[in-house]
Amino acid sequence: MARIHVGVDHGGYELGRALQTRAEAAGHEVVWHGAETLDPGDDYPLFAIRVGAAVVTDQDAGVDAFGLLVFDEASAGVVAANKVNGARAVTAGSPRAAATTREVVDANVLVLEGIAYEENAWLTVSAFVTTALPHDVARGRQILQIEEYENAGTIEGWAVQLEPEQIAVRRED
Repeated sequence: MARIHVGVDHGGYELGRALQTRAEAAGHEVVWHGAETLDPGDDYPLFAIRVGAAVVTDQDAGVDAFGLLVFDEASAGVVAANKVNGARAVTAGSPRAAATTREVVDANVLVLEGIAYEENAWLTVSAFVTTALPHDVARGRQILQIEEYENAGTIEGWAVQLEPEQIAVRRED
């Protein structure tokens, strides 16, 4: 099972706690980064950055980790979390959309709005943390282009077209 770093603001507190309970019941390790009690005056950037940084640190150490942010405004959480180098935060309103974000961009932080229905939110979170990145040369190259731009300001190093046999990618089925 995965480690899920959870951060919430006042608009996502109740749903965030409900999703924490469901994730723990499903066997995931949950690390809470939100306020211990509902704080109507809290600000989302702190929680988004804490979760993004924790996920990147864990993943760099080889831990199967993801982030979950539940905010009044999901798009604000996406912007803030993506300021962390290595965080790939997305918002998704359905399990299919969540799975696609994992398969296409290897998203590692899911941001939901606090007004989402709990059942749909849980199915979306579950799809997000259980969908594996496919071992696909094109997807890998595209993700590396994004990371190169994030770190070096260019994607020139990955503009070369490589054939599948030129890249050591193995499926472990």
